[in-house]
Order: sequence, then C-alpha cells, then structure tokens
Amino acid sequence: MTTVNTPAAARPDSISIQGAVKIYGSGATQQVALNNVDVEIERGRFVSIIGPSGCGKSTLLRLIAGLETPDAGTASVFGVSPDAACAAKMIGLVPQAPALLPWLDVLQNVSLPAKVNRGSERRRKRIGGHVEKEAPDMSALLTAVGLGDAVHKLPAQLSGGMQQRTAIVRAFGLQPDVLLMDEPFSALDEFTREAIQGQLLDIWDEQKSTVVFVTHSVTEAVRLSDTVLVMSARPGRITASVDITLERPRSQDMLKTPEFHHFEDLIRDHLQSAWHEGPITSAA
Repeated sequence: MTTVNTPAAARPDSISIQGAVKIYGSGATQQVALNNVDVEIERGRFVSIIGPSGCGKSTLLRLIAGLETPDAGTASVFGVSPDAACAAKMIGLVPQAPALLPWLDVLQNVSLPAKVNRGSERRRKRIGGHVEKEAPDMSALLTAVGLGDAVHKLPAQLSGGMQQRTAIVRAFGLQPDVLLMDEPFSALDEFTREAIQGQLLDIWDEQKSTVVFVTHSVTEAVRLSDTVLVMSARPGRITASVDITLERPRSQDMLKTPEFHHFEDLIRDHLQSAWHEGPITSAA
C-alpha cells in the first residue's frame, strides 16, 4: 500500500480521517488495526471513542497525533497534516500515566511546556486552521481543579488523582487546538474519576479546545461527550456514531436520570453489535 502524507480535501474547521488503514506486521502475523476508517470531528466538539480492547482506539488517536502514519487514506488536523499540527503545538496529549517531571513542583510542571516551546506560537499563527487564544493563568487553572494548595508540591507528594489533574492542566496550558486523551482516568477509583470528569468539563468549557477521548467506560463517555464513536473488534472500524443530546453542564446528579440511562443503554447495544460486521449507523 502507498502511504499518503498530504491530506486530501483537508478542512480548516475539523479533524478529518478519510479511508484510514493501519496494518502491523506481515504474513501470518499481520494484524489490521484500522480498516477503512472515516472520521470527521468539528472544532470545539468533545468526542469519545469506545470499543473492545484491541479494536484500534489508541491507534486512531495516534494517527491524529502524528505518532502513526496510515498505510492508506489521509489524516488532517484543521487543514494541515498531523505532523505540521504537532510541530506548531496545536495538539496536546494526555496519556494514561501523567509522566510528570519528578524534580519540578506542580506549578513548574504545568508551566514548562510554554517555556520550552516559545517558537510554536509563531508556527501556529501561520496555519489558517489555528484559533489564537489568550494565554491562560496556570495558577488559576490549578486552583480550578482543586490543586491551589499543591502548587509547590513535588509529584511524589501527590495522589494519583492529583497527578492526573496536573497532567490535564499541563496539556491545556499550551492552549492546544486539539486535546487527545487516552484513557487518562482508567487507574483512578470511581469517586476520584467522577470528580475529575467534572473538572475536565469545566476547563474544556472555558478553553474551547476540541477533545478526542478514548475510554472503556460507557458512563464516562455519555457524561463527557457531544458524540460517542463506537468501534468494532479487530479489524477496527467505526460502527456507530451517537450524538449525546443531554443538556450541559452535566452534574453527577444527571447520571441517575432516565435520559442518561437511555444513552448508556443505546451505546451498550451498539457495543454488542460491534462484535459483528455491519455498516455505520447514526443515532441520537
């Protein structure tokens, strides 16, 4: 297959994946991680990707991040290639592990990216799809996620939830056009997870970044998302796109409502169907 590096029909107002194929290995060990995947994510949306383990969720995220190149098809981020978007620091990534620098305190950790990437803002201004924003007050962001009393603590002095909140603030600190999150709350207990979900939504509502969020939790996907993309078991395909029409803000009390349970049941039904072949469907 021929690798296509230049996006076709790239749009400055969306993340676009067209006909993406990703294959690992060859011969008897060959695995098709993604098979003809099409995704269009409009600016400012919060989109979650859910599906069985090994279905290609993280691979799709890595295509958007420019960490993987499709073996066929195209990928673009607001009108440019993922590589160009990364070089201009238009993309932020929050992995499962916070990866904080142990010798820096919380405020130093979240402030470091802006200090070491001073040239990124000039590159971003040359890209039509970038939307310029005012530099955030990092201390204020830390306070907003409950870390106001921990700004001078080292990572080793923080709980797992506090470390992950620090990583989220660090990612938002560069004002990314796109924030990619790969199961960032999977190691946290349920109470901490729900608290951080609310804090993430508060920051997202203020910063207006486009978020692509990988999760295994149906409840998490429904609470956070504007749209939930359901992927099939390998080879990975998008088999359903569910628009979550619940009003925002979404408090923990909303999780108990019949309307919330309706969307949980709908996504679970799509996950059951995702194990079988079938065309993409849309639902609301």
